[in-house]
Amino acid sequence: MDPPPSDHEHFLSLLESHQRPLVKVCWAYGRTSHDRDDLLQEIVGRLWVAFGKYDRSRRFSTWMFRVALNVAIDFRRRQRRWGREIASLDEGGAGVPVAATEDATKVQQLRELRELLEQQSDADRAILLLYLESHSYREIGEVLGISESNVGTRMNRLKKSLRQSVQDPSEEERE
Repeated sequence: MDPPPSDHEHFLSLLESHQRPLVKVCWAYGRTSHDRDDLLQEIVGRLWVAFGKYDRSRRFSTWMFRVALNVAIDFRRRQRRWGREIASLDEGGAGVPVAATEDATKVQQLRELRELLEQQSDADRAILLLYLESHSYREIGEVLGISESNVGTRMNRLKKSLRQSVQDPSEEERE
């Protein structure tokens, strides 16, 4: 059941104001620009279908992230099942969510971030993405349907794991 036509303009304005976080979700879960485009279309379609059920007493961004991340995780699972995952990282810096992709340092940092994200489970990837979007542990818990303390515990483990994965081998010898 589609929302009433009067909601269409409201939905589009909300979507426009939250476009950047949606692009980041697509970047984090889609390996190629084609995958990201497909994923964005799927997310927007699901958001529109579910918009009539959106509780307007709650923050739109929390609801949107929950829907977007669930769609993105389903998208990745379907790709794995269909064997569409490819071993290499996508087209270099293409499609990355930065204004100036010519900046070689930023492109390299984004490649490294993508590599780190690729090593995470879908749930941990979602936690990192929301954390990088400056969401509080409480907000992350609301989006993912887990407790704030669970988010804190998982985030501490992720930080430790990430530090170990990027640590210089000579630093490991000193410990």
